Amino acid sequence: MPEDKPTDVHRQTRFPGTRNALRTAVQRAAHDLIKARRGRVPAPYLPLLGSPRVADLFEQLSTELWTGTLPRSVLEAIFLMTAHRQKCRHQWQTHADKALAAGVTASMIDTIASGGIPTDGGALEIAGRFYASLADAQHVSDDALLDAMHQFGEQGTAELVAFCGMANMVAMLLNVQSTLEPCPIQAC
Repeated sequence: MPEDKPTDVHRQTRFPGTRNALRTAVQRAAHDLIKARRGRVPAPYLPLLGSPRVADLFEQLSTELWTGTLPRSVLEAIFLMTAHRQKCRHQWQTHADKALAAGVTASMIDTIASGGIPTDGGALEIAGRFYASLADAQHVSDDALLDAMHQFGEQGTAELVAFCGMANMVAMLLNVQSTLEPCPIQAC
């Protein structure tokens, strides 16, 4: 799928910068830079082209977090948990198969789809509890923080906090870009 054409979920977009013919020179430059780095411009970056510098910085942060110290399975599980909570169809549809490929089991994905935390007795469960606490209570207990620090170290825990925020920003960008009403993930 070419990056200039929104996915089915985003067929009718709300941001002029998503359409190549309407981009300013600065927007085109940011678009081309992201495309050069990634090989394409993923859907969340299209609305950010309205602020080319923000699009560039967000892409750099995203790349850093996706290639950081956290296991891919943890990142994909957090993305799915975010998609569920934000009712973001595109994020869920794009990452469910990636989560499976990263080692998140189908059973865990079903648990996430119903609003639960994957239970593996390890990294996914610790990250899931951390994320759920942060997302639902806007607070992380000392125990949850210590568990994360023990599992991921200080750098990994810092990346986990940043990744939780980034995952929410992606969902919000996609939900604002979409003209479709949100739906519960199980119904999408």
